[in-house]
Amino acid sequence: MYQGLTETLEAEGDVNGKKVVLPSMFIGGPRAMLQLYQDAMALVKFYGKPSLFITMTANPKWPEIGACLREGEIPSNWPDIITRVFKMKFDVLIWDLTINKRLGTVLSYVYTIEFQKHGLPHAHIILILAESSIPRTVTQIDALVCAEIPDLTEESHLFDLVTSIMLHSPCKPGS
Repeated sequence: MYQGLTETLEAEGDVNGKKVVLPSMFIGGPRAMLQLYQDAMALVKFYGKPSLFITMTANPKWPEIGACLREGEIPSNWPDIITRVFKMKFDVLIWDLTINKRLGTVLSYVYTIEFQKHGLPHAHIILILAESSIPRTVTQIDALVCAEIPDLTEESHLFDLVTSIMLHSPCKPGS
């Protein structure tokens, strides 16, 4: 197939400049993206439609990142540290989802990691769960997902985490 592409470009391509065909293993190129898409669709064809879509974003306030900084340094000066800590935490999340079966039996998963405007890594994860693990009722979904702010008196640590990290500014108290 690659030879056919090369021959077509030689016969019909522009005569100016040098022709370059990026191999499919060149990450971010159109051929690589098509190949990754086709791989994901093959998983869906074999295992079934996706069950859950999960996102994970790096937090520059993670203590593991702060422990690597010297006095006066800020996390954005060290994208390599942020990325490395993110990847370690991401690997633990994947382990918890697949091996420890935190959300049920995972038949297959696909993920992509990209970088947001501020340079923070961000992962999109699609899980295909076994039929018996797919949440189907409101009660089953509520057992997995909670969109409530924890009680300040009963769960003060969780309250502090949620209100300092997981709220967008319009939802924060006093906004």
